[in-house]
Amino acid sequence: MSISSKELAAMLGVSPSAVSIALNGKTGISAETREMILEAADRHGLRRPTRRANVPTQFITLVIYKKHGLVYGDTAFFSSVIEGLSAHVTLLGYNLQISYFYGNQNWEEQMKLLQQSDCAGMILLATEMLREDILPFLSLEQPLVVLDSYYEDLELDCVVLNNERGAYLATRHLLELGHRRIGHIASSVTINNFAERAVGFKKAIAEYPGCSTMTVQVSSTQEGAYYDMSAYLDTKPRLPTAFFADNDIIAVSCMRALKEHGYQLPDDISFVGFDDMPLSYVVSPKLTTIQVAKEAFGQRAVTRLAEKIQEQDHISLKISVNPRLVIRDSAIPLLIPSH
Repeated sequence: MSISSKELAAMLGVSPSAVSIALNGKTGISAETREMILEAADRHGLRRPTRRANVPTQFITLVIYKKHGLVYGDTAFFSSVIEGLSAHVTLLGYNLQISYFYGNQNWEEQMKLLQQSDCAGMILLATEMLREDILPFLSLEQPLVVLDSYYEDLELDCVVLNNERGAYLATRHLLELGHRRIGHIASSVTINNFAERAVGFKKAIAEYPGCSTMTVQVSSTQEGAYYDMSAYLDTKPRLPTAFFADNDIIAVSCMRALKEHGYQLPDDISFVGFDDMPLSYVVSPKLTTIQVAKEAFGQRAVTRLAEKIQEQDHISLKISVNPRLVIRDSAIPLLIPSH
């Protein structure tokens, strides 16, 4: 009795992707690994895919959902995610097709085009999607993996960032530096990622009794966040000694507003961001932030989709990518004024 490629991978201690590469004659693994996989495949009766002339290579569709464009954009974060995703699609022997789905346009027509697609499978970049937005996509017949959002009650394969842990690490870092009045600069846009970061922020605060917190809501865009923070500072509020911001764009924009209002950073106020965008290490002070393995993030989605295409399994997985804290210059120990 033959075995599946996933079972063969587990038996040999290699990844399912490596088995797929070997069986399909693609590049990306060593000659020794290829020989080992092919010999074992023959021994256990696993058939290699047959190649027919004039049959185009199967393609995978990346569907980028844009509800309002206030979070997703042509930023370094999403460019790195898509770059990693694209490279891995090619490595596994597929072609990549990118399609945009606009939440403010004709849903019926756009869904019809997706349903008519003859792609092998789809990856849905769901950063801006809420639960009600994704429900129509459940009717798609193609294998589907959702990237950058998770829905607890839906049977979907999802690859997500561990947003709660990232925000927890950021906030705990500020607490360990002695800060006890900590603000959360929150995006005014509602998405799952930001909601999960709010949970992580509160979880860390709860571990340090006696802390006080405040929340400042700002726009998710660079200029919008700057103007919103500037308007807030004009009211002359009592500020915390440190801020955690939902992402680096918001952090850097609010730091700019604070400096223009006469605050010295990080002496007066410490900052921690999220995403580790290139701008985080070119600003002054360099931004302490939460680093995400952006390219690996996209690659995980491709790997899972390839498994679904090849094995046609019906289990759903949530794959969570853990971030890490990167310490730079924008967060320092709380300076106690001398008397």
